[in-house]
Amino acid sequence: MDNIDKIILSLEKENNVYKELLSISKKKKDVIIDNKIDELDSIIKMEGNLVLEISKLEDEREKAVDELAKELGCDGKELSISYLCSKLEDRRVVDLKKIADNIGKTLSELKEINDLNGKLIEQSLEYVNFSINLVADIMEEQGSFRGNSLFDAKV
Repeated sequence: MDNIDKIILSLEKENNVYKELLSISKKKKDVIIDNKIDELDSIIKMEGNLVLEISKLEDEREKAVDELAKELGCDGKELSISYLCSKLEDRRVVDLKKIADNIGKTLSELKEINDLNGKLIEQSLEYVNFSINLVADIMEEQGSFRGNSLFDAKV
């Protein structure tokens, strides 16, 4: 297996992990909406494991890119898919473009769902803060909140 094949294989594996991450992020949206904190914790752990897997795959891909750059006599940091496509006359160029497009689409969708999840979490936190303030106001009006904090903030 040459370095181009290694790069394609790494990118395909990365895309599969990104798709899995996307699926989990969609599930996380439902968990956030349904306020299932235990499941949210479990999902966050799964996401962490997938991010570690992506990191390992990135290391493999970067190693193959560096080796290919040496073969082509260029800097690995300058070696992009566009550059490869312009320099190589190889049927695998189509595969490279295709997997790059797929990763781009997956990452775009992942960003979109993560932005939505962030907004949902922010709304949940605002609701919690509103509820705490409401309880504190009621306790203060009833005289049972004698200037002490509702929570002990000492560390």
